[in-house]
Amino acid sequence: MRQDPIPPAVADRLSTAARRLRAARRNALERVAVEETEWEYAGRTWSWPAGEARTYFHELAPGEREVLDELTAELERLREAGAAAEATASGATSTADVVGVGTGRVAVGIPGSIGGDPRTSDGDAKPTDGTPKPTDGTPKPTDGTPEPTHGDPLVAKLARYGPSAEMGDGRPQNRRERRIWSAVESHPFLPVLDGDPDGDWIVMPRAEVPPEEPVREEALDRVRRALAPHRDRFHFDELKPENVGAYRGRYWIVDYGRPTGEPLFVDPPGEPEPPEADAAGTPAEDDAEARENRKDRS
Repeated sequence: MRQDPIPPAVADRLSTAARRLRAARRNALERVAVEETEWEYAGRTWSWPAGEARTYFHELAPGEREVLDELTAELERLREAGAAAEATASGATSTADVVGVGTGRVAVGIPGSIGGDPRTSDGDAKPTDGTPKPTDGTPKPTDGTPEPTHGDPLVAKLARYGPSAEMGDGRPQNRRERRIWSAVESHPFLPVLDGDPDGDWIVMPRAEVPPEEPVREEALDRVRRALAPHRDRFHFDELKPENVGAYRGRYWIVDYGRPTGEPLFVDPPGEPEPPEADAAGTPAEDDAEARENRKDRS
């Protein structure tokens, strides 16, 4: 069964915020009054306006912070309207906040009290800890995939603008994580619960990232072992603490949307990256942004 934990009101706000976030970064880059700079890295020529160090590559651009502040305020109002100060399943109160800022995406915490109630089509709550829960004395089969119960905090990954996937466009990363999760649907890949078809945003359970220092190496080793059965389909060159998180007693890969070519992941055979489409459904190859992408990849 397809799980839709995000109410329409929240999904609409995420879509609007993602579009505004992309516009803010693009406008900020266009205002940088310097010539485009090119440099060599990993055997390729990269181009990025003003050079990596001066164009909001690792930090928020002017306008992006305002978009995120408005989004978290709106999510907080929804939380207060729906279940003020309601405790999550773990006993803690969750709030809307910016979890992290990456080159291509911004992670925003979604309060658990405004998430949906994931249940099976017959109304039974799905397993959340990888352990079959008997209802009539007979354990039900499970693939070990945790699904958040009502009240679990979630995290949305909003795509930022960039000339290409390698240079800051977060939409291909979101689409890739959705495809990988659809192909695997098992540990150690943190589940993708919902998302925008164009890749503007996806939603996952909120894991604790990175693992605590005393158990960090053990966490990485566990994830490496869990990846072993998938080595014929996926290739993961490097595990970093910031890409591994704890959720419901297990350790998971929380970020597996890196572009192909430069590792970390290679897409499954027969599943090429689909062409991007604009709001009107026109393939991206016909617009100026796609021409920028091709230039960066040349």
